[in-house]
Amino acid sequence: MVKLANPILLVGIPLFFAFLIAVLAPLYKKSVKYMPIIAFGLNLTVALSLIPEVLKKGVVIATTAGIKPPFAINMAVDRLGLFLAIIASLLGFVVSIYNTVYIKDEPAEKFYMLFTLLVTGLTWMIITGDMFNLFVAFEVTSISAFGLVGFHRDKGAVEAGFKYLVLGSIGASLLLIGVIMLYAATGTLNMADIAQKLLKFSFRQKLLPYVFIFTGLGIEGALFPLNAWLPDAHPAAPSSVSAILSGIMTTAAIYGIIRTTVTVFNYYQVVIFLILFGLLTLIFGETAAFFQKDIKRMLAYSTIGQTGLFFYAFSLGSVNGMKGAFMQMMNHSIAKAMLFLLVGGIILRVGTRNIDDFAGIGRKMKITAFFFAIAAFSLMGLPPFFGFWSKLQIIFATLKGVNFYTVSFVIIVLFMSVIEGAYFFRVLQVMLFKEPKEGVEVKEAPGWMLTAVIILGIILIVMSVYPQPIMNYAGKAASDLVSRNVYINAVLHLGGL
Repeated sequence: MVKLANPILLVGIPLFFAFLIAVLAPLYKKSVKYMPIIAFGLNLTVALSLIPEVLKKGVVIATTAGIKPPFAINMAVDRLGLFLAIIASLLGFVVSIYNTVYIKDEPAEKFYMLFTLLVTGLTWMIITGDMFNLFVAFEVTSISAFGLVGFHRDKGAVEAGFKYLVLGSIGASLLLIGVIMLYAATGTLNMADIAQKLLKFSFRQKLLPYVFIFTGLGIEGALFPLNAWLPDAHPAAPSSVSAILSGIMTTAAIYGIIRTTVTVFNYYQVVIFLILFGLLTLIFGETAAFFQKDIKRMLAYSTIGQTGLFFYAFSLGSVNGMKGAFMQMMNHSIAKAMLFLLVGGIILRVGTRNIDDFAGIGRKMKITAFFFAIAAFSLMGLPPFFGFWSKLQIIFATLKGVNFYTVSFVIIVLFMSVIEGAYFFRVLQVMLFKEPKEGVEVKEAPGWMLTAVIILGIILIVMSVYPQPIMNYAGKAASDLVSRNVYINAVLHLGGL
């Protein structure tokens, strides 16, 4: 009998349903749109069932063929991995509900299959304990995303999809080269085993494979200046796809960098380098978002800025910094997914992505405007929303040692938050306070599309009202990550489920 709290199911279940979509499409085409809902509903159940196991053991290991690591591929879920796996499953489930009404273009069965594979690949990246499987999951994610970005098959979609394909292929190639170099040096692909064997290597000996892996994952994670694909991908992709690309795909890639940097390479020597990447990404993303007239491009650049913020927080190298990073990851994933789903409904009704054409729609689409404001306020970091607590945690972590640099970093973070507030308030002003154009009649998005947003909105409100449980969990996840031997010993000495 298969145990429900088994990490392998998080990959196996949606892979089965992706195959089932291909089988059912010629026979029962109308049924395929419900397959992702079932798949990610089951995945969410599995992820939630892992909570007691992870809290009890610290790390839950699942092996293949009954062989213990490092001699077989394994899945390893610790507090951080479970944290992100739950978000991936939740967004996959909620966005699948949204898609049942939103996706009308053909071939719809190919969309649902690629969508299922996209979220599967992201989950796989998060829970794998094997470097080559990280590459395989990266490829599954990239190929699925390429197909989904170009799904509408117009000129903009094809161009954006091709750009993503080229850059994604470069990222995958660089990641593979780094993995090959690690295997050549250590004779193993297991992350924990590599970490043990790299203890004998000097900083310089580890640097080249690390640079390849960091750059490959950095492209997918939209770190500056590796993010040229993202601003074009979001306007071209269906809004539900944008919700996944922004809500969890960039986060999963950054998780890959975090896991390899801390657990595999133990590379605290590169913290200053990583801080620079984080701040430049934050500055570039938020500044570029301020000048956008296209709502989806604005949100795309905002994603780059948010990614820079939580990557900067991780790069502080402290437990408090990582705690702030993980809190900001969750805030961004939920709030930004909400915004893209809401914008999908607005574009459906208004027929344009131009912010100026949204004049007065908030008076007719009151539910949409309400939840847009909640998500935007949380991203800005306004109290009492959850984003306030995550940004406050990042500021406190930065100021643990007060000097010229830390004060400068805080000023940058606060100033970028002001810019972020400026462009979100501009959108809300247009939606709520400008006179609507004559002859424009708008109404709320279809019910199931709004239902998906409301689910995420309620979660964000609950997080904001009761932030302490998540803050405590994020703190423990950060402590476990810094104490890398917790993960390494669990993988190499505890066996499987």
